[in-house]
Amino acid sequence: MKTHKRTLAPDLDTLMPILVGAWRRMLKLSGPPDELQTREFRTVVEAVKALEARFADGKSLVGTDYLAHPQMLGAYLLYQWVVHYQQGLSLLGELPITPKRVLDVCSGPAPFAMAALRHGAQEVIATDQNLRALHLGAEVCGRYGFPLTVRQWNCLREPLPVEGKFDLIIVGHCLEELFPSEKKGWQDAQQLFIDRLLARLTPEGYLLIVDNSYTEANRRVLQLRDVLVGKGVPVQAPCVWRGECPALKVQNSPCYAQREFEKPNLIKQIQRAASINLSSLKMSYVIFRHPSAGWPDTGDRNMYRVISPPVDAFSGKRFYLCGTDGKKQLSSHLQEHPPEARAFEYLKRGELISFTGALEQQNAIDIVQGTEVHVEAACGKPVPDRLST
Repeated sequence: MKTHKRTLAPDLDTLMPILVGAWRRMLKLSGPPDELQTREFRTVVEAVKALEARFADGKSLVGTDYLAHPQMLGAYLLYQWVVHYQQGLSLLGELPITPKRVLDVCSGPAPFAMAALRHGAQEVIATDQNLRALHLGAEVCGRYGFPLTVRQWNCLREPLPVEGKFDLIIVGHCLEELFPSEKKGWQDAQQLFIDRLLARLTPEGYLLIVDNSYTEANRRVLQLRDVLVGKGVPVQAPCVWRGECPALKVQNSPCYAQREFEKPNLIKQIQRAASINLSSLKMSYVIFRHPSAGWPDTGDRNMYRVISPPVDAFSGKRFYLCGTDGKKQLSSHLQEHPPEARAFEYLKRGELISFTGALEQQNAIDIVQGTEVHVEAACGKPVPDRLST
């Protein structure tokens, strides 16, 4: 199942007319296939603003099927769908395999399922309590040229209505809705749910947990990561550090991913009208391996995930790293970098890097004359694993 991983473009020039067309058919509207009329646009913007406010606090989503409202479902399809789809497209690039069979939990109109199909999955099953949202997602996938299987499922009350095991299970943007942090015993209920999903993985399978980058959602994902790692569940990405998460030991120290965000014209217009300042994709995520799989074997060289954008410092820019030997700070003593160290000038949050010949003192790594900087995995690419090559 291992395959060469290539970077996939979102292909939004094709998808946006499909999304607009599905939105029009759902609301029984007529109009141009690639843009909204003025009154339509204003209605969508108001609904997008309402959804964004709900996503920001997480609490107002609890106990409500917000996608049951056509205006909300339509707003999600024309804005949040594009965001979540691009998140999925980037994160699934970090799998070292092409998953054959995929389960998308709490899928809504299936943006993550679509990302899995784009990555070459043979069978994708999207589940949600809202059948209308699922059918809308299936229409989008179908008009793009992909078959999507949908199953209505209230995952808190019913057993999974699908037999067999999966190479990938996706749980996207739904943990607070399913297990409200204000409800007594939510951690135990969430853990039982995750354990059941892990039991449905193939031995080579993966579980992707993804949520937004807001503080509470971020800490929830990192805390879940620590619980599972403590129980022996290995991580595929982003972590190469195998101990307790350093970000949880410091107040106001989030650790989330940041990726490029391709914005077609309609998305730009909605952001401008709704005063949404989102220039990149920001998300909290962990990809877990099957409990029996073991961590990726990265060899003897220390590797580090870049966990910050460049930070201005007295001596130049600095990056924060989290690696196989813990949390570090990276800076450079060089005014000009030779070719072997020039990657420092272009590092991005989320890249996996290593060094030879660097000056290391406690938690500081400095680039000096003779240092080589190696990008081991770019954003959206798998961690190198000697055992799978």
